[in-house]
Amino acid sequence: MYRDFEDLRDNCPVRITANIAIDLVHEDLKRLNAVWPVTGDGEFRLYLNGEVAGFWEEAVRATGGKAIPEDGFAIDIEVDSFHDPEMGFSLYLDLHAYCGDEKVGEICWNVFDDDAREKVFIEHARRKTLELLGEKTDITGLHCEVEVTEVEEA
Repeated sequence: MYRDFEDLRDNCPVRITANIAIDLVHEDLKRLNAVWPVTGDGEFRLYLNGEVAGFWEEAVRATGGKAIPEDGFAIDIEVDSFHDPEMGFSLYLDLHAYCGDEKVGEICWNVFDDDAREKVFIEHARRKTLELLGEKTDITGLHCEVEVTEVEEA
C-alpha cells in the first residue's frame, strides 16, 4: 500500500488530528519550577510520545483488526511546552493520525470519538506522565491534568 511512513504521511487520504494538553500542578511554585526542566529532556519527551502514540495506535488496531493494514496507519506527535507562573505549566501534544484509506479513517475517527476510551486515555497519560517525570526527579505533591481537545479531520 505505502512504501514507508513518509509515503503514508504525504499521500494518505484521511488525516485526523487531536490536541492534547498536559498541565502540571503543584501547590509549591518553587517545586514546580524545579520539576519543569525535566519536561524538556529528550528522553522524557521520547518516552511520553511513545506512550501516547502507543495507546492510540493500539486502540485503533484492536478496533479495526485486519481492516487496518500494517502499512496503512501511523501516528506522529509533535511536543511543545509552555510555562509561566501566572498561566501554568503545560505540555502540548499535537497528534497526527495518518490513515491509508477511508475505512481506516472511519475506524480511527470512531476510536478518537469514543468518550469512554478518552477517559481511559486521560488516566493512562496522567499516570505515565507522572511515572516518567518520577524517573528523573522528585514528584512529591505533583499533580497532572490531561485534556484532549479539537479532534478533527485535517
